[in-house]
Parts: sequence; structure tokens; C-alpha cells
Amino acid sequence: MRIILVHGFNANPQQNFHPWLRDELHAAGFEVIAPELPLKSLVRDLNVAIDPQAVEGIDMPALMEAMKKEIGYLKNEDILLGHSLGALAILQYLEAVEMTETPRAVILVGAPWKVSRPELRRLFVDDLDADVLMWKAREFVVIHSADDKLVPIEHGRKLADQLRARMIETATDDHYMGPRYSVLKETIMDIAKTPFDYAPGLSLEDQYKHMK
Repeated sequence: MRIILVHGFNANPQQNFHPWLRDELHAAGFEVIAPELPLKSLVRDLNVAIDPQAVEGIDMPALMEAMKKEIGYLKNEDILLGHSLGALAILQYLEAVEMTETPRAVILVGAPWKVSRPELRRLFVDDLDADVLMWKAREFVVIHSADDKLVPIEHGRKLADQLRARMIETATDDHYMGPRYSVLKETIMDIAKTPFDYAPGLSLEDQYKHMK
């Protein structure tokens, strides 16, 4: 079983909870992929990088190509966890990549429904088809803290509603930018050990059983 960890905007796999979670999952016997992705804004001129007017936006083709190179085809036992805008990158990847198998779960941590910065427009979920996305994984889970100062919890609730996701609300974890959060490991472990027993048509009455 692979666990794929996607960092947030202008971050990397060595920041926030990622090193701790990666080590914990490795110790538990999982294969962990935690790529460093070009999830950052482009600027027209490095000398004016602090000028908000210089920001052009995320290079989405480069981001998707990097994810394809690092992650490749998704497998039916994969669990993907994305933090903040990294969660939206996962949703974009689900829509963009060719899929032959359906991953086990997608976990969205502190993810925004919308952001005000125009250069991040291409990551907005309302540019994606939620009705299609909800079938791109066997389970979606949204984890959000009630005291998140960067992304209000209403964003998480909206995502959960649109994706028919299971919602996990914590109380005092803010934007999950600290070194460790037990809820993240516990959620992954619970998913990994829980058989997914849905099979298409399983609940339908077998009208031909008398012919067997």
C-alpha cells in the first residue's frame, strides 16, 4: 500500500508535519511517496519577487508533469493526503491523469474551497467537476480544524459536502503547520486496516438466482 503525501503552497516535504508523518508511516511498513513539487507562484522577474503585481500564477502543466513523474499511475490501494493547496493539486491530478484503478482514499487537510489570490485561480475546486471527482477515489476524507486562521472551517465543510466526503473536525490544530498531528496518522491507519466492502450491484436483488 502506498501513502502519497503532497505538501502545500510554497512548502516542501521537509516542512510542517510531513517529516514526522513520513517516518511514522515508514515505521508502520507503508511505502511512502513525498515528492517536492513546483507548487509555487511564478514571477516575471526575480528582482521584483516581493511585488504582488509580479506574480503570474502556478505553472499547472509543470505541476501535473512533476506529479506524473513522482506518483505515476494510481493504484487501488493508494491513499493520498494533501495539505492546504496540495489537497487541490491532488484533485487536479485525479482529473488530469489517466486512471486504470481507483485509489483507496483521498484525505484533504486544511484545504480551501476558494482563495482570493487570482494567481491561484487554476487550483480552485469550482473549476473542477465535483460530480465526476467524487468517483475518482473510493473514499474522500476532509480534515479541518475549527480554529484554522488561514482557511476557515466553512471551506472544509463545503468541500466535504461537494465530494460526499467524511468530515473530521478538530478543535485546536489551526492550519496543521506544526510538527505532528496524531489525527493524520490515525486516519490513514484506520483507512488502511478497514476493508472496503462495496461492490457494484451488491445490494441489488438477484432476479436470476432461481436459474443458478
